Amino acid sequence: MSGNDRARIILHGGIVITVGLLCGLPTTVEQISGNERHWHTAHEALIMMGIWMLVASSYMDALALERRERTAFLWSLMGMGYAFAIALVLGGIANVDAFDPGHTPLHFAVFLAALAGIFGAVMTAAITIKGALAAIRAARTGGSEP
Repeated sequence: MSGNDRARIILHGGIVITVGLLCGLPTTVEQISGNERHWHTAHEALIMMGIWMLVASSYMDALALERRERTAFLWSLMGMGYAFAIALVLGGIANVDAFDPGHTPLHFAVFLAALAGIFGAVMTAAITIKGALAAIRAARTGGSEP
């Protein structure tokens, strides 16, 4: 992976963490609005996703991935962060659960964004496992990483 890829993931991870931190602000004034659970979820989950992105930037060079797999890794990682950001922020604003399809178009849009985030997270995890296994096999056989 190039240094530019690493910097790109660090940048977007920092953005996702910042959005997560900002989602903590409504938790200080929402005692009267009743949607504190949605904002707490957004706050904590987005910080966690941003940290995952930052951590991934540190281990991605150790993964044995082909060019196409590296591209999928980058896009699934960034897609995960932004899809969850959209789903959880809109869920907090609309006071709806991001993981329930609901009965309104807005609620369904929030749900679709959450599904995209879940898909990105699963893809990132799967590509990480595949790349790590390939790196381990390459090290055992003395072969070079792709």
